[in-house]
Amino acid sequence: MHSRRAKTISLPIITALLLHILGCTTNKSVSSSPSTSPSASQLSTSYRGNEEISLDWFTSSKLKSTDTISSQEAKLFVNNVSQTLENNIFNPSFKKELRQQNFKTLVATVEGKPNWSRLELTHLINNQLEKLSISHVRVFDPVEGEQLFRLFSQPSVSTDKTNSTVSTQIIGKVGVLRVRSFVVPQITLVAVKQALDQVSHTQALLIDLRGNGGGVQSSISYLIENIIGSDKVISTERTRHGITLKQPYIFRGYFDDSLKNVALAEIKLTNEKNYIEYRTRLEAKKDFRPHFVLVDEQCGSACEVFAAASQEHGAAKVLGVRTSGSVLGGGVFKLRWQGYILLAPISQTFSPKGNVIEGRGVQPDILIPECQNSGKQCLEKAIKLIKY
Repeated sequence: MHSRRAKTISLPIITALLLHILGCTTNKSVSSSPSTSPSASQLSTSYRGNEEISLDWFTSSKLKSTDTISSQEAKLFVNNVSQTLENNIFNPSFKKELRQQNFKTLVATVEGKPNWSRLELTHLINNQLEKLSISHVRVFDPVEGEQLFRLFSQPSVSTDKTNSTVSTQIIGKVGVLRVRSFVVPQITLVAVKQALDQVSHTQALLIDLRGNGGGVQSSISYLIENIIGSDKVISTERTRHGITLKQPYIFRGYFDDSLKNVALAEIKLTNEKNYIEYRTRLEAKKDFRPHFVLVDEQCGSACEVFAAASQEHGAAKVLGVRTSGSVLGGGVFKLRWQGYILLAPISQTFSPKGNVIEGRGVQPDILIPECQNSGKQCLEKAIKLIKY
């Protein structure tokens, strides 16, 4: 593979872990905790909508961002992106007219110039996609795609990164549990349990989710079951194939940390069931101390689901500022250029009461303006508001 300048992908772009990097492990069998998760035989190894994507799809690409392409080829690529999005979006009618108009504008722009570089074109497309105000829709080049693939194909084991993802501190009589991500393996059940033990003697607990871009739906249960109790709805999720389904598939709890790849297991679950209701475990034990959840505008996806579930069950007060409103689950699909992929929103997540969070976010019970833009006084203000 030719050398490329290193790039980074910020987590806010990929807030939901339902980034369907298909075929991201050579181990196709999936085991799970019998008490909380479906067995391997219940999870299909076939995928809907796109052939498997392996690491080779990215690393074997010979295409360069500086390559010059004709207007005709650029138009074909734009149409490829449009059709891929149309074929896989969670609801074909969602902002349909706006999507059609945006792609007409794209085609007209492309036709107005005889030649394009691949970089110019992908930037143009992504800028136009941003105008849709739909989370988890973006074109990735081979470098970005490879980084994304490697991020979510990591084995689910505890690492030094895990330790920095979940941390604690005690301020007065308040235990503060900072959770920076719900991405597995950056967060594990073991790490959450250890953190809870460290603040078990405090009189109140503040869950600090500032800057948490989200992650795996099921990993929310590591912590939220202690707040809302047993057999409580955390969220529901539907794909386009689940729109007409009347009864959801009930998924209680979480995948076991010993699972080789939790992300892949949840991807299979989504593709197989299409309409899922996530619940806490039947055997979950509720912590009856006062709970508070601190959020900011960077709290997205699974982070927002956590805040909404805590709030709607009346189990915790949400403090801070409105969350980002980006809770659509993303699927990754190959495009006509080797190494290029489209991240498309293939599932929609709803709060326990069926409320839409996408584009709206979660409104805090108590507004703390200092939490906007990573304000330094945010935590201090939150602690002062806590009553126990």
